[in-house]
Amino acid sequence: MADVIVPFRDAVDSGFPAICAISGARADGAVKLRVDRTWKRWRSPTIRVPLSGPIFSKWSRRQSIHIKARALASVLTALGVVIAFRNGLLAIAVLAVAIMIHLVDLWAERTIGDFQPALERQGTELLISGVHPRFAEAVQETLRD
Repeated sequence: MADVIVPFRDAVDSGFPAICAISGARADGAVKLRVDRTWKRWRSPTIRVPLSGPIFSKWSRRQSIHIKARALASVLTALGVVIAFRNGLLAIAVLAVAIMIHLVDLWAERTIGDFQPALERQGTELLISGVHPRFAEAVQETLRD
């Protein structure tokens, strides 16, 4: 995997060449990723990172698992707390299932990173790490032009 540094404005305005950032193959589309999103600054610029069809479908599946597992685990946790006032043994079972689903959520959230590069803003530049060397070369060539 490689890293590439681009001017932040170019990344937001112009975008990137149609080469998958993860596999180096021809990109079929792009995924929007947020940069510098924090609890203070929840509205942050989005960067369109090109991905191939197979990589996007894997990324999309993991993202879907992450969202659904987080919602289901939250509901089961709340339900387990409410049930605890009536039936302790049933509450333990519900909370145990909620913990297992939380673990699935953690797995999905961590493995999403395998299918998307890391974006980090460094002043007026954007560091894109974890990309395919072919993508990094194509980005550098477009910056020279």
